[in-house]
Amino acid sequence: MAEANLKKQQMEYIGIGLLVLVAFFIGVARFKKKDKDDEVFSRKEFNKKLTEVEIMEKKVPKEEVKVAYTVLSDRDPFRSPLEKEGNEETVDIDVTLPSMTFQGMVWSSRRPQAIIDDKVYEIGDVIIIGSGETADEVKIKDIDKKGIHLKYKGVEFLKSP
Repeated sequence: MAEANLKKQQMEYIGIGLLVLVAFFIGVARFKKKDKDDEVFSRKEFNKKLTEVEIMEKKVPKEEVKVAYTVLSDRDPFRSPLEKEGNEETVDIDVTLPSMTFQGMVWSSRRPQAIIDDKVYEIGDVIIIGSGETADEVKIKDIDKKGIHLKYKGVEFLKSP
C-alpha cells in the first residue's frame, strides 16, 4: 500500500515537472530575440517615435497666447448657452401683478418657502388666483433675501413681504 502511494506521488511530481518544463520552453520561445532590433522596445521604433515627437514639439508656439475676457463683447458665463440671448424683440406690455397677500418667507433654508394668501409655496410652485376661465397663474421663480421672484404673463416681479 505504501509503495502504491509512493509510486503515485512520483508520477505526480514527474507530471508537474514536465508541465513546468513545457511552460519554460514556451516562455523562452515566445520572448526569444529573432533579430537585433527585435526587442520589446526596439531602437528603430523608439527613434522613429522620437522624431515624430520632435516634429510635433516644433509646431508648439514659444509664447503663450493671452486671452482676455471682456464683459462688453462676450456673453455672460453664468448663463446657459441654451438660453436665448436678448436678440428678441421686446414688446412693452403693461402687466400688473394680481392682488395677493404676502405674509412671509423663509429664504435661508434648503427649501425656501413663501407664505402667500395663507398658503405655503416653494420655488417652482404655481399660484392660481381666481377660478374658472379667469384664473391667473403666477409662478414662483426664486425666494432669496431680497424677496420673492415671481413670473406672471412673461414678466418677472420682485415682491418683498
